[in-house]
Amino acid sequence: MLFTNKRVLVTGASSGIGEAAAREFARLGAEVVLAAENAESLCAVRESIVEAGGRATSIVVDLSKPEQVLGLIGSIEAEIGPLDVLVNNAGIGLGATVLETRPEQMRLLFEVNFFALAELCRQALTAMAPRRSGCIINVSSAAALFGWASVSSYSATKGAVHAYTQALRTEASVYGVSVSEILPISVRTKFFETAQGNQYRPSGVVITSQQVALSIVRTAAAAHPHAEVQPYYPIRLVFIINALFPSLVAGWASRRYAKSSQIPPPSQSPQQEKR
Repeated sequence: MLFTNKRVLVTGASSGIGEAAAREFARLGAEVVLAAENAESLCAVRESIVEAGGRATSIVVDLSKPEQVLGLIGSIEAEIGPLDVLVNNAGIGLGATVLETRPEQMRLLFEVNFFALAELCRQALTAMAPRRSGCIINVSSAAALFGWASVSSYSATKGAVHAYTQALRTEASVYGVSVSEILPISVRTKFFETAQGNQYRPSGVVITSQQVALSIVRTAAAAHPHAEVQPYYPIRLVFIINALFPSLVAGWASRRYAKSSQIPPPSQSPQQEKR
């Protein structure tokens, strides 16, 4: 049991990647803390893990509200003990073009996808640094390295997560705390299923929540975790080509978007969904 006597906090654990990761950690012996906004789904996941012989507790938290994020890790540690792993998985998706996106929508995305994540990283490092051990895993997106049309704001939040994680990794290393970033491509979860419209649907290769969850768990279990992990390894080639020939990739993306986009009238409101 790789994670016996280990405590793991997973945000966005009521469904999708977070749920799959929490189940895998629990199966391997960890005491899992499930955090999400949907109380009913969260309770169902917790009960399912416990019924399967795992150890799990849950906490309902709205990451769009800073007052609920402040002190969260301290409260958890006071109740169950020191955390060994933090998995920042929770996020909001928004399917909208730049012209359609309203300022309040962009601010909400940054509040959940970036500011809440950054605050939890700060809290985790504050707790882990004196112990000289710990693991922080930020679930980002391939969109962090290449912004996609019609999800510009989402891409921007993940780009911020990418840069922040790079800096955090260097700072945390002097305390013996590892920091890694998971960069999945489109994942088959409710994240897409509940978002309506042609602009926010996965296309091309789509991987599963379990694939990403296994990448998360393997990263947490590694003696020397990789800085960046791509659950769909071939995407590395796209990143390399984009780094070497950005204009070439930009031209391809523009042609692809022009051919496939179906932009709705301005009166249609963009769709957003929380997990």
